[in-house]
Amino acid sequence: MALIVFAFVPINALAQPTPSYPAQSIRLYVGSVPGASSDTYARIISEPLGKVLGQSMVIENRSGASGIIATSNMINLPADGYTLQLIYTPHTLSPYLFKKLNYDPIKDIAGISMLLTSPLVLVVGGNSPVKTYQELVELGKTRPLNYGSAGVGSGGHLSGEMLRIQTGMNLTHVPYRGAAPAATAVAAGDVDFAFVAQITAKELTSANKLRLLGVTSKVRSPALPQIPTMQEYGLKDFEFLNWFGLIASAKTPPDIIKKIHRAVIEVLKQPDIKARLTADGSEIIGNGPEQFTQFLVTDTKRWGPMISQMGLKGD
Repeated sequence: MALIVFAFVPINALAQPTPSYPAQSIRLYVGSVPGASSDTYARIISEPLGKVLGQSMVIENRSGASGIIATSNMINLPADGYTLQLIYTPHTLSPYLFKKLNYDPIKDIAGISMLLTSPLVLVVGGNSPVKTYQELVELGKTRPLNYGSAGVGSGGHLSGEMLRIQTGMNLTHVPYRGAAPAATAVAAGDVDFAFVAQITAKELTSANKLRLLGVTSKVRSPALPQIPTMQEYGLKDFEFLNWFGLIASAKTPPDIIKKIHRAVIEVLKQPDIKARLTADGSEIIGNGPEQFTQFLVTDTKRWGPMISQMGLKGD
């Protein structure tokens, strides 16, 4: 009986094709407040990426806990490619910083592409009496200093701890909900200094509210050729580059991941987008899903011993 009924079912009813991806707008989670480097990069790529994919992209800022809130939200939604996330450096540190992490930062996500890497800049307030790196170190010998960052495990936090370890200064970390608030706190004199992305510091620096003292890349940034590197100040092996990448939930169909990746590469090759992304000295990467996923695995293993040495803990 079942076979007879099956024989009379129209073929179209047996194999309804799924709508081609994407058939609706795509959400892009960012784990920081507006104005932070990750938010800025997301806004640079989101519109052209939406155009290539044929749908609009809507940015949702889910700040807090160094991106953990955003990732937790993303992986609890359907793995259909309609919710993506722009992650950055703290993603691979989270297992060592937060004991109650409710997801695996490697197994529960699917890498799409590392977008770019970017050095940080050491900044003090425009009204600060500190004019040079040497003066900052001298000030640190007379009293404890506070430094701001985008949160526990952020690039600014790690760079500050590297500075503390190499100089022996008495430093206290003050985390904010993003790099933009941290930079604003430096400008207001609420903290003594911070390491922030160049793209975050640019507006405040132009307004003379921040003063640049150093850059965390191995060589001087093409965007700031007059600013010495931390290694030039005698800090051996002091190098730090923030990285930024695009991910989806782990069970997202591979063909969707590939389609998004192809669109990302097309966007990164556009001359105007490339110019905007690299204007602050950043370097475009644009690798594949496999390469980015392998980087996440390697980076997670790399930071374990260093986190223990620094004695860092999340909230």
